[in-house]
Amino acid sequence: MAGEQRAVTPCLSKSSILASVSFESTPFEFAEAVLSGDRKAAQRSLSAMFMRGVKQKDGRAMGTGGVLPFLSSWLFGQMGQVYEGRVMLDSGMSMRDIPSRAGVRHFQDRFVAKVKYCSVERLNRGVTALHACQRKSRLSDSDTEVLLERFLAQWFDGVPIETAEEMEL
Repeated sequence: MAGEQRAVTPCLSKSSILASVSFESTPFEFAEAVLSGDRKAAQRSLSAMFMRGVKQKDGRAMGTGGVLPFLSSWLFGQMGQVYEGRVMLDSGMSMRDIPSRAGVRHFQDRFVAKVKYCSVERLNRGVTALHACQRKSRLSDSDTEVLLERFLAQWFDGVPIETAEEMEL
C-alpha cells in the first residue's frame, strides 16, 4: 500500500544476536548466507558487521557508513553471477559445466547450491529489493542496518518492496 510502512523485525532476538555475534563478518559471508537461503547466518553476519565492524583492505576498520555500499556492491555482483548460472541451468546446460562457464573457479560446490536455490524470479526480486535499500539510504536518513534488515525480510519473507512512488521522502 502506498505510504504504508511495515515494521521489520529480525528473525532473532537482540539478546540472541548479541550472544551469537562474537566474530567479525564480511560482505562475502553475508552474500553466501543470503544466496544459500540461510536467514539465521545472514542476520548474524549483518549484525556482526554493524556491531564488530568490517575491515578494509588495509586492515583498518571501516565506518558503519561504508558497510551498505561495500555489502551491496558485493551482493549485486554475486547475484549477477548466480543469475547467469541460473539462466544457463534453465536453458538446459549441464550443472557440472555451469561454474566454469560462469567464471567460478573457487567454491564451485557452493555456487552450484546457490544456482539450484535461487530462481530467476527470486534473483530479480532480490536485485529490486537491494536497489530499493540503496535508494532509501541515499534519499533519507534511515538507519542502514534497519534498511538491510528490511532487505532480508523482503528476500526471505516476501515483505513488499517499496517503489519510488511509494516512498514519502
